[in-house]
Amino acid sequence: MTRPNWGHRTRAGWQRLFSRPVLPAYPNKAPFERPLVVLIAAFVPALILMFHADQALGEWMVNYPEALRPFADRVTRLGEGVEVLVSTGMFLLLSALAPVWLVRKRLAAGLDALTSAAAFVFLAVAGGGLTALISKYLIGRARPVLLDSHDALSFQPFAFNSDFSSFPSGHSATAGAMAIALALVFPRLRVLFITLGILICVSRQFVGVHWMSDTLMGWAVGAAFTYWLAHVFARRRLMFTYDGFGRLRPLRLRLRMTRLLRRRRRA
Repeated sequence: MTRPNWGHRTRAGWQRLFSRPVLPAYPNKAPFERPLVVLIAAFVPALILMFHADQALGEWMVNYPEALRPFADRVTRLGEGVEVLVSTGMFLLLSALAPVWLVRKRLAAGLDALTSAAAFVFLAVAGGGLTALISKYLIGRARPVLLDSHDALSFQPFAFNSDFSSFPSGHSATAGAMAIALALVFPRLRVLFITLGILICVSRQFVGVHWMSDTLMGWAVGAAFTYWLAHVFARRRLMFTYDGFGRLRPLRLRLRMTRLLRRRRRA
């Protein structure tokens, strides 16, 4: 008899994710966990900034103190999401290869929960960044680095030129997706993750590569994609459920992890 391995369980999880939902769409979702609400709530102020503030802020950023740029550069690199994508991707790869028959049944349940969390974070960060990447090249807004020859309202749609790929900010989208995804998985640390995400967005302006409206809309694109993905998971009973107020909550992850840590201590 062939022993089942963890790879079979991982593949079953992916099949479940891409299968038809087992639950109907939840009717009373929290307003600001609805992707369309997030996008509209950001798009209106982004338009106001674009027409009334971006130009002045861009000119001010030209005089941003050089001594502070190294710090802004270090923060902005976090918006690439490499660390999160590599760590979650490696965990998913290992989970697909590890033989589950070497792990106790209850311990395997906790590791399954971690695999679901890693898959969610990986897909959110990758998907949010990819959505912004496609959008920014289609829209073709000039970056602030072209301030001498192009203003804040200069566009060259479909130019597919990095100098005309400012709106929305890709780093900010990745930061928004990363912050919201981690905040949903670890709600007690949401303030830390969201604060870090906002710092990454602001740093994109300090290094002079984005207007404020770019970073605001980038954050919204990443956050909206993440909320959409979380609802996809919840409707398939993966990773998330809803509380009495329609807010997304991690599904038994804390309970499983608590049991897992207790067993490790006893061992």
